[in-house]
Amino acid sequence: MDTHTIHTIATHTHTATGADSTRRHALAQRAKTGDLVRIAPGYYLDTEAITTHPAPNVAVDLARLLAIQHRHPHLIASGPTAAWLRDLPLLREHPLHVTTTSDHHPRPVTLPEIQAGLLHVPAVTVRPHRPRGGRSPAMVRCGGEIISASLEDTIIECALTLKQEEAFAVACAGLHELARYRRFYRDDSRRREENNRSRLLRFIGSIGPHTPGRTSARWVITHADAGCESAGESRLLYLLMRGGLQGLETQYPVSAANKWYFIDIALPEARIGIEFDGRGKYGSDVDSVHRSIEAEERRQRLLEAQGWQIRRFRWEALAHPDEILGQIRTLLGSQ
Repeated sequence: MDTHTIHTIATHTHTATGADSTRRHALAQRAKTGDLVRIAPGYYLDTEAITTHPAPNVAVDLARLLAIQHRHPHLIASGPTAAWLRDLPLLREHPLHVTTTSDHHPRPVTLPEIQAGLLHVPAVTVRPHRPRGGRSPAMVRCGGEIISASLEDTIIECALTLKQEEAFAVACAGLHELARYRRFYRDDSRRREENNRSRLLRFIGSIGPHTPGRTSARWVITHADAGCESAGESRLLYLLMRGGLQGLETQYPVSAANKWYFIDIALPEARIGIEFDGRGKYGSDVDSVHRSIEAEERRQRLLEAQGWQIRRFRWEALAHPDEILGQIRTLLGSQ
């Protein structure tokens, strides 16, 4: 989530907390006329901030987070909500996820339904979570306005609570950021990756052995790969790993025609390259797409001249993991 979006929503909020009766009445009247939307008791948002936003539901969720933290400063964005704020790849929409930093038992927070133009968002009850492992998560400020769990704590919480494939995608992206992964500085990047992985695993190890999701979280953190550069790559890597393939390496460097090329996922000993083709990879206009396709075809010819067999997969293929695994096993069996 970019800082500008969060800041823009924040500047369009209005609070009646601590206001005199005249201001409270004025805000309530503006809400009745449709100029404002009531986000929470005593907390309002300019209607136009929702109706003019390219993704109105995003504006609503941000406003609701701001309202929660305004009324309950001890609640911070965590888990999938913290991942969403950081643009980490989630595979589905999640309800707002907040964690208390207080020792007191957190109470549910009920937020009213919202009607803004053609948009209708039902009322919701947000149920705060207790900290994992007996300690409050480290906190950072997103966009200068919203308090969120740190990147490390976000990875851990997602690993413990999300389905494994989605948690793996979040962990790969999180490790990529923590390791400051750079293709041309592979050794340094991998060293930083392992240092951060060790820290995350130590925290998993400190959690009680009967904590739900602990075994899956350990697998996710152990196998997450900072070399994945997109959600598609991490999902492809996940299904290859869960399919039992060994010796997989991401961003594998190959020199051809005096240039370095990096294969998304490689089986180096078998010289098999597995590539993910995302929708935005080829550009947004016709000329860009044509240039990208020509460059990709040349790249593949050069790699094949070096003895590599390349298989490419798109988003649609991820729904059929057995077919992907079958193709790779066929290549392995033909050698």
